Amino acid sequence: MAATPDSAALQRLADLTTERRIQLGMTKSDLARAAGLTINTYNKVEAARPVRDITYGKIEPVLGWATGACREVLSGAGEAPVTMTSSKHGAPRAVSPEVFQRDIEEAVQAAAITATDNLTTADVRKLKQHVVEELRRRGYLPPAETAD
Repeated sequence: MAATPDSAALQRLADLTTERRIQLGMTKSDLARAAGLTINTYNKVEAARPVRDITYGKIEPVLGWATGACREVLSGAGEAPVTMTSSKHGAPRAVSPEVFQRDIEEAVQAAAITATDNLTTADVRKLKQHVVEELRRRGYLPPAETAD
């Protein structure tokens, strides 16, 4: 285990982890099970207590976070860790949810145009919207911002 992070960093990670787990619609038990951890070990993360780096490494993919994201937060990063996508070469790369959404929309549009000549612009737009909504429902994208 690396040097023990300060309590503020542990609390920041606990808050981000809890928020992301809730966005994914998972219970603590769900996340612990998916990460291959005991509930007691996972509870330490959300209770802002230090755990081994291997534990952080097990929860990152379940949360959809980049490898090393927990350690970055503990080292002072204040923002939520980013999600993972693949680069042109197949290697993982970190991107923001906004970039991920744009890439998904462009991929859907390209596939729809290639697949058939019968889709109208409105059909393609509706298809893109449906895919983005489905990705939100599955927790790959954050909830849509609502206008006040």
